[in-house]
Amino acid sequence: MLVDNCLDPGDLADAFVQRLDRLHSAPKVAQQVLQLTRDPESRIDDIVNCIEHDPGLAAKILQVVNSAKYGVSRRITSIKHAVSYLGKDAIRMLTVSFSMVESLTKRSKGRIFADYWQRALTIASISSHLADHHKCLKKDETYTAGLLADVGILVFSQVEREQYSLIYESYPHGEALVKGERQFFGFDHALLGARLMDFWELPHEMVVAIEHHHDTGQHGCPLGMAVRTGSLLAGSLWNRNSEEFAEAEDLLISFFDFEEQQIEQMIEECRADIAESAEFFGVNLEG
Repeated sequence: MLVDNCLDPGDLADAFVQRLDRLHSAPKVAQQVLQLTRDPESRIDDIVNCIEHDPGLAAKILQVVNSAKYGVSRRITSIKHAVSYLGKDAIRMLTVSFSMVESLTKRSKGRIFADYWQRALTIASISSHLADHHKCLKKDETYTAGLLADVGILVFSQVEREQYSLIYESYPHGEALVKGERQFFGFDHALLGARLMDFWELPHEMVVAIEHHHDTGQHGCPLGMAVRTGSLLAGSLWNRNSEEFAEAEDLLISFFDFEEQQIEQMIEECRADIAESAEFFGVNLEG
């Protein structure tokens, strides 16, 4: 069903987020963690006690804080130490990544599930690697933004499962899919994902980067440029002749000061990182 072009895309996307909130309740512990990390008056002990009620979330937070991304000198074994070390913002992003996104992907089947994780882990890996090449970027923020860039696809597949499956199967990911979504719903998955992240009160810069990750112009925003580059490579990593790869290569050279051999090295490192992350999230990537 085609939508009225006079309706505001942002309002339509917000209505979709509200429908998701009614149809698909987020895990209780995750909701509580988000509330606590948004509250400037909340105590670390309150957040710790909440996380400890979800052993799966607690285990993954410990796994992350002890990973190479953070480079801690001594292994962290307590949730309290991990929360204190990471801080409220990082805990909020990790909670969204693990509890919220995993709960959405568990309800998505077949190609949408496989495609989401392959793209998400690729964008996250590329984006976090680019944090080493720009002083304004942080690895945890770029990784989370990359992981969540396409989360709007999961929302579409939850709220309008049958209709969206037909649209998703009809268009290749990228400009064609975005146009198809706008034609049928009045907005695309990038805007929908951004509205959901805003609803969950993630950092504004991350919301903007997600909203525009399919746009050519990022207005020089480092996080937006990193996620855009990751998105281009997610669709072209194994096809060097594609237009997307050429655009990604140009961004790497012009914005991140890469040389040709550095691009090859980053791609090889990211291949290994993607495989490791897939195991971490418990997903089986096809192909």
